[in-house]
Amino acid sequence: MTETQKSDSLYELLKSCQLGESGSIVGSHLDRNQLRKELYVRTQEDELVEKFFVENYHADGKLLILTGSAGDGKSALLSRAYEEASDAGINALTPDCMHMDATASTKKHETYVEELSSFLDSVIGDQRQGGPRKGLAINLGLAIDFFDRQGKDTDYPDIWDAIDKVRARPRVETDDILAINLSHRQTYETAPDRLGSGLLQEIVERFDATDPESPFYDAYQHELSDCPSSEKCPLRYNIEQFADEETRSRVVELIAASSILHNSYLNPREILHQVSSILLPQSLQEYDHPDAICPIGRAVNYNAKIDSQGLIWNALFTQIGGDGDAENSYLDPAALAGLETDQLVLNWTADSSNLELQVGDTHTIKWDGSSDQIRTALRMRYLKDGQGEEPLSQWSWFREFAGALAFLQHEDLTEADQQLRTHTQNLFGTVKKALRGWTGSTRQSNQIEFVDGVRSTDYRFLSEWNDPTIDPKQSSERTRSESLPGQLWLVLEPQQMQANQNQIPVPIRFGLYLLMKRIIRGYSPNSRDLEQSEGIRLIHSRLSEFTQKDQIVSVIDKSGDELVHLERGELGSIEIADRGG
Repeated sequence: MTETQKSDSLYELLKSCQLGESGSIVGSHLDRNQLRKELYVRTQEDELVEKFFVENYHADGKLLILTGSAGDGKSALLSRAYEEASDAGINALTPDCMHMDATASTKKHETYVEELSSFLDSVIGDQRQGGPRKGLAINLGLAIDFFDRQGKDTDYPDIWDAIDKVRARPRVETDDILAINLSHRQTYETAPDRLGSGLLQEIVERFDATDPESPFYDAYQHELSDCPSSEKCPLRYNIEQFADEETRSRVVELIAASSILHNSYLNPREILHQVSSILLPQSLQEYDHPDAICPIGRAVNYNAKIDSQGLIWNALFTQIGGDGDAENSYLDPAALAGLETDQLVLNWTADSSNLELQVGDTHTIKWDGSSDQIRTALRMRYLKDGQGEEPLSQWSWFREFAGALAFLQHEDLTEADQQLRTHTQNLFGTVKKALRGWTGSTRQSNQIEFVDGVRSTDYRFLSEWNDPTIDPKQSSERTRSESLPGQLWLVLEPQQMQANQNQIPVPIRFGLYLLMKRIIRGYSPNSRDLEQSEGIRLIHSRLSEFTQKDQIVSVIDKSGDELVHLERGELGSIEIADRGG
């Protein structure tokens, strides 16, 4: 063991960024405080909290509530605010003013319900008497349990009301309470030309261990001198490849695209986990050793063959979706077919020396046949040089969807640039055409035709439909209230609204939008699509709301014979005629 302790090694620091690790920096109580501080990225929410506890501070008993999901950074944000208030000389704020872990109980024989109740009682007292401001970090699920299931909503109605309201929006403010839902925090841009920029990109940049400003820099310098296998070490190889700015840029873009495609939320904890797992994947951690500064280098020095999944090129695609994930094929340049790729693979297959030149020095890697090498080489070409087939993040349909998502996420739509407007107009047109011609051909009449592919006999559901308009403002407000990444809402309004009609919000994810694109080009959904697509089920279930089925509905079999006819009669009655004989 050298001067460098294993706990300070590059291997251990990267491992501590991953979920489920003992002493992890992404846990609620952070052992590695210095690394945590250096990885922290300020966002707009930091400014709001800083104003609350520092710039606009008064002894008025106000309460700040930070809610959201595990890993959103609630405790870290509250902890930094307390430190800033202390540095600013606001002595009225004591540790007791910050309840950073609502799931814990610090007192023996006291449940979290009792301790949280005691804290909230002190909040109520300070609000009445003008005491110090306080902060509460609480998971939304726990808040629902405490206030709803435990019946505490009647004891603290104003606090519960603020939490309940902030579930559907980024923040809520009353005279006594500021509630912020961090699950609504935008962690990356979705605009196609800025995809991934923001918190995601800034955290990724911190992992460039060759940068003297990186919190991993000192550990990397020790890795260069202390690793037993030196330049043969796959961990060192991953770090050096990640030092390339273009490679990091493509990694950021693909992580963001994966989040949109899979509707997975990238909070700070998840970002730290994903990036560290790309540099130190699970396959490399199989060689862990209690006394080794670099267990991977030690294994290589003992002639171990490292699995190819330990290389950054493969670890990325395993992390963002898994090799067996069908949707991940949209992101993986090794899964995309094209003339250039086909010719390249044929060339590599014909002369293995060309393939070896692509993947470089591989004597420490255990390859699973030539297909493993080819897959790695194709991924490597794209991530390093941008060569090869363009993955989904560059695909025009995805750019259109991501651009519309970015447009609808604007608080002021007038500030959105023209390119985003064009993407949004195209998306609006696609959705309307697809809804009108659901069987694959656009009908010129005011009717929707929907093929029920689940039943053994196909039926067409025909009903009157006034071509709806899409309300951009309402669609934007509904989309901005959405906490599910990669989902936008279109609020449709019939052209001739009647008194009993409402605007109809329609949820659109990329998978459904992809299906709609195919529908307007002649594709008809089959039973498998209907069973597997949540979006299709939602559209199907809401069909009656934007088709005016309350006026007239016909059910027609394959031969075109009308089996059932429903029509609204006088005084709101329904007339049903069985035509099936």
